[in-house]
Amino acid sequence: MMKLKKFIVTLSVMCFASLSLAGCGKKQDTNKLVVGTNAEFPPFEFVSVSGGVVDKYAGIDIEIIKKVAEDNGMKVEINNMEFDSLTVALSNGQISCAIAGMTITEDRKKSVDFSEPYYVAKQVMIVRGDNNDIKKATDMKGKKIAVVQGYTGQIEVENLGYKDTMSAFKKGTEAIQELVNEKCDVVVIDSATANQYIKDNPSLKIVEDDDAFASEEYGIAVKKGDTKTLEMVNASIKKMKEDGTIDAISAKYAEGAADSEATNDAQ
Repeated sequence: MMKLKKFIVTLSVMCFASLSLAGCGKKQDTNKLVVGTNAEFPPFEFVSVSGGVVDKYAGIDIEIIKKVAEDNGMKVEINNMEFDSLTVALSNGQISCAIAGMTITEDRKKSVDFSEPYYVAKQVMIVRGDNNDIKKATDMKGKKIAVVQGYTGQIEVENLGYKDTMSAFKKGTEAIQELVNEKCDVVVIDSATANQYIKDNPSLKIVEDDDAFASEEYGIAVKKGDTKTLEMVNASIKKMKEDGTIDAISAKYAEGAADSEATNDAQ
């Protein structure tokens, strides 16, 4: 019996040691900022075939988050995932923060904490160049509408009461292709991204309706209650807004620095 007890004690100690070592192996690298994004949203984040800002990724958001990391002596690791998966990845600790042209909304604030806004945008409608039927949001009634799953455009279309004629796609490029192929009448998406798609598809045009679509603000999301990461991000954003870094980055991509046409072909 004594030998059995000693064996059990020894085995318990060994198991505890093994678990401790395993825990150490999973310890988060404090010198690395693990970031989640959805690289389907040019000019904010996309896969660049000509060399990215961080690995193969480029865009306004990628440059901003890289600067956040640099300001804090850290390196960036980008995790590309579906937009709807970002808040879940934050909750389970898979990523430290998420930047993906994410609009700050009261509903999303229930799941994550947001940084101060770093970009102001609005929703617009994209139609084919020969479409003169859609001049305002109410003209979409009865039309086939394409949106990107989880994006603000989907929320806005549902709020307008047009869910029954709406189709949600995982990628903006898929929604745009649906429009080019005349399988839908209109795509609702963020203004900056719409401008990028228009550059790549000159047969399309943008229709705005400021009465239907209000301005919205993008923020960087962190895990609920993660004040350390939030304060770090906010300090860097404040600095970039004050010294003009964010304006310079935005202007750079507005002038066509994004090789989105090559990117869209690759995705």
